[in-house]
Amino acid sequence: MRKVWRHVIVNTRCSWLHGSPRGFRSRDHRIHSSGDYKNPPPEGEHAGLHRWHLARSQGAVHFELTIRVRVVLTFVLKLRELGHRVIAIACGADHLHTVVELPGDYDLSRREIGKCKQKASHTVRDALPGSVWSEGGSFDAVNGRDHLWALYGYVREKQEAGSVVWSHRADENWVDDPQVGVVVMARDHARERRFDLL
Repeated sequence: MRKVWRHVIVNTRCSWLHGSPRGFRSRDHRIHSSGDYKNPPPEGEHAGLHRWHLARSQGAVHFELTIRVRVVLTFVLKLRELGHRVIAIACGADHLHTVVELPGDYDLSRREIGKCKQKASHTVRDALPGSVWSEGGSFDAVNGRDHLWALYGYVREKQEAGSVVWSHRADENWVDDPQVGVVVMARDHARERRFDLL
């Protein structure tokens, strides 16, 4: 089976609803805003749609720091168990990024990440019962070595404060060597080592 490197992003349940002021796209782009999170759409665009979804949602799921550690650990171990090379993962309060080698077939890639999401949900069920993840995610194929290198740096170094980061590098691989300390992003992309989280 042919494999490709992918930048995968998955969100927690109800953390990015249709009509969001940060911008949004529905499945197959049937409805989408004129902006995105980097360049937000005009204030109030799709506000009615956002209110409608907020009224019907069950409330957004947000991961506390200790839950982020458990989610990253579970994703690393499950991806390895499934036979996929993973080089970086970062988990924030409401989403997770990973750079991972997955099947070239898009649907198979989604299924493999679905298995990781399911395993992570089971792992944190004691703290977050019920549905944890939103449906689907982003499964963008990497376009060459320079793109892979840029994504690797982005996932490891450019995440929001409080994100838990893991990579295959010896100095960031706290899954295999807890003495390294869990890497947690601080303000201004600084990094902290936490030894109290494992």
